[in-house]
Amino acid sequence: MGYEIVARTRMSEEELEAVLQLVQVCNEHDGIDLKVNPDMLRSRRGTETEDFLCYQDDRLVGFLGLYVFHGEEAEVSGMVHPDYRRKGIFRALQNEAARVCRERKIPQHCFIVQRESGSGKSFAEQLGAVYSFSEYWMDLAPDKKAVLPPPSIQLRAAGPSDLETLIWLDVHGFQMEEEKVREMHQRINQNDRSTTYLILADHQPIGKISTMGMDKEGFIYGFCVHPEHQGKGYGRQALAQAIDILLEEGMQKVSLEVACENSNALGLYESCGFVVKSANDYYKLTL
Repeated sequence: MGYEIVARTRMSEEELEAVLQLVQVCNEHDGIDLKVNPDMLRSRRGTETEDFLCYQDDRLVGFLGLYVFHGEEAEVSGMVHPDYRRKGIFRALQNEAARVCRERKIPQHCFIVQRESGSGKSFAEQLGAVYSFSEYWMDLAPDKKAVLPPPSIQLRAAGPSDLETLIWLDVHGFQMEEEKVREMHQRINQNDRSTTYLILADHQPIGKISTMGMDKEGFIYGFCVHPEHQGKGYGRQALAQAIDILLEEGMQKVSLEVACENSNALGLYESCGFVVKSANDYYKLTL
């Protein structure tokens, strides 16, 4: 029996639910924790084709999602039902996604491979993708929340008038090119589940941190402190305040990601009660 690949600019609720069910099946079968960014799937802009679904007889058996933060690459995540593997399904999904990326003049795929996924690593290597970097996924341990002295910084929710400040902080805090940062801010949609905060010391912005909540699960991302203000304890205070905000909002779980090579950040997160849950390896492929 043949397979049908359907491309979407925005999935329906039924399609999204089928994808999340497929994620659960694959996670349980493989003993892994796939990264598919459900909140990003829900908040697609609907202007570009970024989700690819493979069906057999109306049953979802494969999925691939593109996550484009800037025009130089598209991050790729996806899976195939355990009963339908080794049939070329994910290769067909990736071929269709690559065609779309070439049309959009996106030159590179960056595959997100859960470290314990042997099939994911094998697929990336067979394509000729080259390992680039790794990130830890970390969860806040319920009994390890940090106790800090009275804070010397404040968090203030950023608004539209703060855009240039946020760009300045991203450029210096993450050592990124300004052009790429501006493109990322144009592409990324803020939604009602996420808030970006400016970190203020003496009423001056010295960093930024973002929080997102969904289904009682909170996520911290986009966290940086300007290099001139690092090493002063500001980052630890900001992280602790962000955790408090999510817990006060009713989040029962708080997570974040950190580059494996960033030992300073890893130590900061561990000091605030986070523990490593899993790791994702990133493989890049020129299209």
